[in-house]
Amino acid sequence: MSGKRNSITQTAGQTKKHKANRIINTQDPISLEQHITKHDLKQKITDAWKTQTEYYDESSGTGLYHKPFAHCILPNFVPDKQFVESLQNELMDLNFTEKSNDLYKFHQSIEDLKVIKSPFISKMRRLLYQDLHTWLCDVTGIPLNNKMDLSCAQYSYTDILCCHDDELEERRIAFIYYLVPSTWTEKDGGALELFDTDAVCQPGDVVKSIVPVRNNFVFFEVSAISFHQVAEILSEDKIRLSISGWFHGPPIKRPKPHIEPPLPIQPYGSIDEEVFFGWINPAYLSPDAQGEIQEKFETDSEIELQEFLQTDKYEALINAVRESSIKWCKKGPANKRMYYQGEEGSFAEVLKVFLDLLRSDAMFLLLSNLTGLKLHELAASDGEDDEIAENSNKKSKEPAQRESGVVNSTTKESEKACTACCRCEVRQWSHGNYTLVHDEDSEESDYALDLIFYLGGEGWEMEYGGSTSYIAKGEDEELLTVCPSPNSLALIYRDKDSLKFVKHVNNRIWQMPGSQFYDVSAVYYE
Repeated sequence: MSGKRNSITQTAGQTKKHKANRIINTQDPISLEQHITKHDLKQKITDAWKTQTEYYDESSGTGLYHKPFAHCILPNFVPDKQFVESLQNELMDLNFTEKSNDLYKFHQSIEDLKVIKSPFISKMRRLLYQDLHTWLCDVTGIPLNNKMDLSCAQYSYTDILCCHDDELEERRIAFIYYLVPSTWTEKDGGALELFDTDAVCQPGDVVKSIVPVRNNFVFFEVSAISFHQVAEILSEDKIRLSISGWFHGPPIKRPKPHIEPPLPIQPYGSIDEEVFFGWINPAYLSPDAQGEIQEKFETDSEIELQEFLQTDKYEALINAVRESSIKWCKKGPANKRMYYQGEEGSFAEVLKVFLDLLRSDAMFLLLSNLTGLKLHELAASDGEDDEIAENSNKKSKEPAQRESGVVNSTTKESEKACTACCRCEVRQWSHGNYTLVHDEDSEESDYALDLIFYLGGEGWEMEYGGSTSYIAKGEDEELLTVCPSPNSLALIYRDKDSLKFVKHVNNRIWQMPGSQFYDVSAVYYE
């Protein structure tokens, strides 16, 4: 691709403030709960860590586990309950900003907890830097250095942190200290969920769920298999408040990332003209309409075409995707995506015909006419005159076909030198589904035309999630958001520095009729 054409290249919020309770002496030091530092228990945890065996102390609730990876739960982390209350109040007194991208949505403190002067936060910081740092070095045997990251986060209704492994720079121990209400239960969501991994170190299933408990401290070793997530918050009136961060140390060797095989790529095939013209809304087939659409597309690099299919065809399609006979397969791994893909062998005939249409030479030429891209041998290139396009019109016999500029599917001349191709899949979206940006996505490696055709989505609202967002590589700011809309075809031209993801479909989706929607996603290459 010459690259001549343009391609697509946080809001702050404050929580309710509370005045910190100062009735205890802010000069008094705090310490870890006695059971944590008790010599016998510490030695048993140290031995269990070294031998990779599990240990559980029934009297205190302290536990060390190695499945799916090394993690430890320390209940009643700070013995002074009044201090815990005062610390919470100080944290709630901070200013918070919304953090939102493909991976997460929550609010984080603007102030850096590593330098903040508030008395209770300062004392907690010293406890982590000094007492806990020494304790962790002794227990794990990891030579942690003096670097520690520290922040405060608030998760409220529908907030989430999707699957990831925490590996970055020299992170060796990750930790979370919970300040949730004492009434927090599993039904409120927000659990720390741990994944098992396969032979190539990709996450599989959630095999352990750690429900937040007030004044509990959880830590785990950061490694190539430490995949975890914060489950979506389901409570509409409770806040998951926590302090979290990482202790740093010598980096460990990481295996090479697994490169997944991409979806099959195909050149265009043929389709009967009568079939093609029986599907597409005639409003998009006239030269004047195509010229206007192409002009807008070349300016914006994207366009959305409403009512793209004829009504009867769309109704037949939506009925077909809702059939129980379709086999939907979960698509992972969870650190890259989580949705359901339809198996073509189980599709009704009308859905198979629609996919053939999207992969046909007629569709490739129509998309060329709508976008100005060279997706077909008979499409005019930048700087060329309209001679080729005129010749394509002469191939068609019927006046309506001549006006459309869509090539006869039996034209062999158009197939000789064409290198254009596409990928295509049918997807189902419901609560908990999403896709993430990741470095190993081979489909994002070149200039391409994305096509998204929506099936269903009546009553969809932005707050439900499920929209497709485009961002520039290395940035969080959204360049474009494509929202589900029935019988809508979205076309987006992107370059190597444009990335896309589908936002997490959250608990609000249950307010939408049917509580799910479908799309057909295709990628076209010149």
